[in-house]
Amino acid sequence: MSEDIKKIHSVKYFVTPQDVDFTRQITSISLGNYILNTAGAAASLNNFGLEHLQEENLAWVVSRLAVEMDSYPAQYEKFTIKTWVENYGKLFTTRNFKIFDKNRSVIGRACSIWAVINLTTRKPYNLQNKLEWNRFATGIEAGIDKPIKIDEVNTDLESIATHTIAYSDIDFNQHTNSMKYLQWLADTFNLERFNLKRVARFDVNYIHEALFGDKVLIFREEQGNKTLCSIKDSENKSLCKIQLLWS
Repeated sequence: MSEDIKKIHSVKYFVTPQDVDFTRQITSISLGNYILNTAGAAASLNNFGLEHLQEENLAWVVSRLAVEMDSYPAQYEKFTIKTWVENYGKLFTTRNFKIFDKNRSVIGRACSIWAVINLTTRKPYNLQNKLEWNRFATGIEAGIDKPIKIDEVNTDLESIATHTIAYSDIDFNQHTNSMKYLQWLADTFNLERFNLKRVARFDVNYIHEALFGDKVLIFREEQGNKTLCSIKDSENKSLCKIQLLWS
């Protein structure tokens, strides 16, 4: 077994009823959570997971995420996610994923870009202080385009929805869970959208933290088979941008 193969971590999952919507297929939100959980499990296995970073008052944060799916696992189906680190820089590292169905066929790919922050200052940490992590970089690409920098939504539009950050939105870092932004956007569509179309790819740019009690405004713009979304705080500061490609 080559050194690179040892750097690839695989986790098997099972689609539970709470993971699916009325189409009885796993939602993009649930799938995104499984992808990020796989990243955490792989990091922990190699001794640079959350529990290791917290000893130094540090934490991983995802900066950008892109997921492309050919099809989605159905309720009660098994699926597998494999992950590996592609590269390792000064402030960011790229972690990639492949998603396999119950027949071990590739049905999706994902690419994520991560940073480490100091939990007190909330500022980025220089990854070159951890040069030993560089040995986990494989150079293997995800097989999809890297997460894009998402265009700004038309500022002349009025917000389509508002949301106040509540207990159920908050993660262990006491900021909004990564997939909640996508959930807030999904909740602005009617059921017909998901009955007629599926999300072929979603990109997310995480820009600023949203904290408990904050009120956010959700802006949405449709461009053919593309949906652009900007989530801002009450002072018009951009917190997160999302792009959905429909098929």
